[in-house]
Amino acid sequence: MTTFPLLGEPLAVDLANTIARLRGRDVDLIADDAGLTAWLSLHPQLGAVDGDELRALRGAIREVFQATAETRSADPDAVTAVNAAAFRCLATLTSTSDGPVVEWGGGPLPVIARSAVEVVAAASLRGCANHDCVLFFAHGDERRKFCDTRTCANRARQARHRERHAQA
Repeated sequence: MTTFPLLGEPLAVDLANTIARLRGRDVDLIADDAGLTAWLSLHPQLGAVDGDELRALRGAIREVFQATAETRSADPDAVTAVNAAAFRCLATLTSTSDGPVVEWGGGPLPVIARSAVEVVAAASLRGCANHDCVLFFAHGDERRKFCDTRTCANRARQARHRERHAQA
């Protein structure tokens, strides 16, 4: 069973984080049907998705996210791919007993691309401060620097501790 890091982020960030660094090498967690099925089971609102199209969109989203985190221009082809998919996303308003609700449609890829646009527009995206980590997160706290306190932040604390004690 595939384990996905840092779930619970906006949908596009969850997808971008299906590339993870394990033991010093980048691993595609949705490279095969089992990984893709496992990830989609965590996002049942998406329904069926063509794996190759999803991985292609993920590549474009990761490029846009990396450029955002590094404050540089993104590859124009990546921007075009995300925009083209997001353009197909449809919003509908549904009246419920709790008030109006916006539902997003148009298929899974447009919904994911819309999520990517929203994350970039909100200026809340960061890449993990651990140089060995390739994960992104949407921060709600300006002080947050690491994707996860149990792994990357803890490693940084351990490194600072070793450095202080090595100097003593």
